[in-house]
Amino acid sequence: MRLQARAYTYLVAALAAVFAALSLGATPALAQKRFAFVIGNGDYANVTKLPNALNDANATRTMLQEAGFDITPALDMSLAGLRGALDVFVDKVRRSGADTTALVYYAGHAVQLDGANYILPTDVRPQLATSIADQSLSLSDILRRLEGAGAKSKIAILDACRNNPFAERQAARGLALQIVDGANEGISSEAGLARVDSNSGTFVAFATSPGSTAADGTGPNSPFTTAFLREAREPGLAVEQIFRRIRLAVYDSTGGTQIPWDTSSLITEFSFFQRPAGGPAGQPAMAGNVPMTARPTLASLREMSPADAARTAIAWDRSDIYGNALALNPDDQNALRLTRILSQRTDERAWAEAVLAGDAESFRLYARLYPVSAHTVAALRLAANAPSRNRVQVAQTCPVCPALQPRTRRADYAPRSGTPRRAPAVPSYTPPAPQAQAPDMPLLLPERPRWTGFYAGGSLGGGRQSERTTVAGPFGGPTVTPTITTTTTQTIPGTPFPTTVVTTTTTTGAPIPAPGAINPLAVPRSLSPDGSGMIGGAQFGFNYQIGAIVIGAETDLAATRLGGGQTASASPGGTRFTTRAENELSMLGTVRARAGFVLGDFLIYGSGGYAYGLVDQKGSIMPDNPLTTSGATASRSGLANGWALGGGVEYAITPGMTLRLDYTHYDLGNQKLTLQDYTGLAPTQFATMRARTAGDIVKAGFNFGF
Repeated sequence: MRLQARAYTYLVAALAAVFAALSLGATPALAQKRFAFVIGNGDYANVTKLPNALNDANATRTMLQEAGFDITPALDMSLAGLRGALDVFVDKVRRSGADTTALVYYAGHAVQLDGANYILPTDVRPQLATSIADQSLSLSDILRRLEGAGAKSKIAILDACRNNPFAERQAARGLALQIVDGANEGISSEAGLARVDSNSGTFVAFATSPGSTAADGTGPNSPFTTAFLREAREPGLAVEQIFRRIRLAVYDSTGGTQIPWDTSSLITEFSFFQRPAGGPAGQPAMAGNVPMTARPTLASLREMSPADAARTAIAWDRSDIYGNALALNPDDQNALRLTRILSQRTDERAWAEAVLAGDAESFRLYARLYPVSAHTVAALRLAANAPSRNRVQVAQTCPVCPALQPRTRRADYAPRSGTPRRAPAVPSYTPPAPQAQAPDMPLLLPERPRWTGFYAGGSLGGGRQSERTTVAGPFGGPTVTPTITTTTTQTIPGTPFPTTVVTTTTTTGAPIPAPGAINPLAVPRSLSPDGSGMIGGAQFGFNYQIGAIVIGAETDLAATRLGGGQTASASPGGTRFTTRAENELSMLGTVRARAGFVLGDFLIYGSGGYAYGLVDQKGSIMPDNPLTTSGATASRSGLANGWALGGGVEYAITPGMTLRLDYTHYDLGNQKLTLQDYTGLAPTQFATMRARTAGDIVKAGFNFGF
């Protein structure tokens, strides 16, 4: 017992020591819930391959694993693969709960179209730039999904736009400015810009400036990822400060041709590697003579040399700092470069604001202010289809509006030259005179739900039924067994007289069809009783309109004569047999659901549902001489069930009457017919025919609503 108690004591002490060691050794980074989606696409099938993209993704994956991230990799994946991997990543973030950091790193091709950024999978086909959205992942959608999954901090790092696969089509450009809620340039005129891409708690970084191209690099990694892997490992360094250092490093390594860009609305401080308790201090708050933590002011820039002031403006990459540096050193050799950068930043921010507004006036204003911008053509194209703010009149939304009071400025009450100024008199409210309004645009979408209600009508058209009838048999026909008799004579010599022996042998052969049976070789394996005909009937249904969408149900019943017959003859054994199959549809009805889209006076719809019909089926195998040879025949008539699928278009010629053109494909399945002997020569003999009843119908008709 003493030994057992001592063993338990040792075990408890060992477990306590292990727990204490793990608790003391765990870093804050590992205690956090961190998830990373690392994407690397370089082996493109239809566009330029990127040698370094996979290297960049693998190196970043290793670094993030060391920083305590749970990694979801997606390397050289098609669009379907990327979507599946993203689903896995978002599900991890959702299940992790609150206080989760979700990071997305991407190396590969990416472009922007109409102000939105798209990650291109390896199977992208750049035939049409307008199909980018259907062939790629949207950065905005990724951020929205992470926001919906409950991630507290969302970080997106894109080492992309290494060249533009759609450049020849001049519709997609380098990555666009990504404005997030809470992102702030630090001056009142640019604060508070927001977009539905993501709520606050978001950091977005691009390897290059909006609209520009990033270098793939000649070494094992791109210039951006090389700097990122180096600077991110600094313990305790905030992510914003990391990317200021990255911006300067990439600017220097590329000779000023590439300047990374980022925006932050993080609500908590984030660093990739935490500084150990009691460890040495991190890198100083300066990079050379460039401050990294304290935001430069006009006074601090005045104390710097022109070169340091220019590098400081590039490191911070904010419009007000560019402006202050240019104001202090207008004749410096870097002034032209800073002017170009500031001009590009202003252009891209104006474009992002126009896309954010999304109305025709904003796009036209942008095109007037930036007539030679790379976005001008896109702005004019979007303005042609964008909604207009001026389409909504105040009188329509507010029939009885209160008087509008003029705004009063503080200066109206401030004394000047010893004489106080009087507040301006408030004029009495007078109802405004009616103003001439611009003529309405052509109506494409419905003003009111004119399609809602019951309707009935008639239709007339034609169709064709074309399916095979398979033939099996005959089975159970009479057979005969042939016999062969052989007689052998043998003489046995002897003295004084020889002996003669006669032997008779009978051999039984394989059974063969009797002369009166149907010869299987004369029966074809399939026939095609196709045929066309007219169809006419009536329909009854109900529609319900929701905006431009119409849903409903319809039933119809029509008389017709679709299908036909086919005959085949053969005489392999000398006796001629004629096989005939007939399959006709004499009545067809359907019960279908309908869904459609209203465009002006037109309703374009699709339909599908249950189908039933009256099918007449006949079959026969007829010999030339039924007195000596068996034959088989049968017929049946009955209802068959199946499905129908189709669509059409309706045109409203009056509020209560429409014309329609409708297409339907019906399939009533297979019907089996058993052919029995009718000659009495082979009562047990039979054959089978299986006919598939399916075809296509086109009808024109009318409906009356009530």
